[in-house]
Amino acid sequence: MNKWKVFEKIKGVFRCIGLVLVLVLSVQMAQAEDYPVLPGDDQLAMHQGRPHGGRYERHSLHHGMGRGGKGICPQTRKTPKAPPDLQTLKNPLEPSQKNLGEGENLYHYKSQPSSCKVCHGANGNGLGMMASASEPMPTNFTCKETMASVTDGQMFWIIKKGSPGTEMPPYQLFLSDEQIWQLVMYVRTFIKD
Repeated sequence: MNKWKVFEKIKGVFRCIGLVLVLVLSVQMAQAEDYPVLPGDDQLAMHQGRPHGGRYERHSLHHGMGRGGKGICPQTRKTPKAPPDLQTLKNPLEPSQKNLGEGENLYHYKSQPSSCKVCHGANGNGLGMMASASEPMPTNFTCKETMASVTDGQMFWIIKKGSPGTEMPPYQLFLSDEQIWQLVMYVRTFIKD
């Protein structure tokens, strides 16, 4: 085989690799775009009987949502108390659909280093897919008894700073204060009257 034929074969292989990379990057960019309204053909992941993604996120991937059920209730909390000045803070954000929608997107999909539902569960019951590997178990946001003593300021502080002795990481490097307050607002929706 002469060297030009070898060169043409190598060039063909690199062309194929380039096409695959372009395709992969195109898909990733399309999934990362924000859509004001979900496209009609978008498939939403269903969690406990309802789609997540809110009005703001396109989300076509289904992933583990943990276990259904009521979770542990009441639950002994292992998180440290927030400083007194933060303990009494009320959520400063207006309870709007925009803030709730952003909080929902953060809880289910956008927050980093991982989404909240991975540990706390898609329905907030504390039984997310990583809950069984956590000691202590993640907080069950649906338990009125447990959540009665958790102020907005306490929740804000734990999300921001993390909780030593638990699997809860600090989110202060990844989320703004506004995003943390949006999460606090959304988490409050898990308590049903």
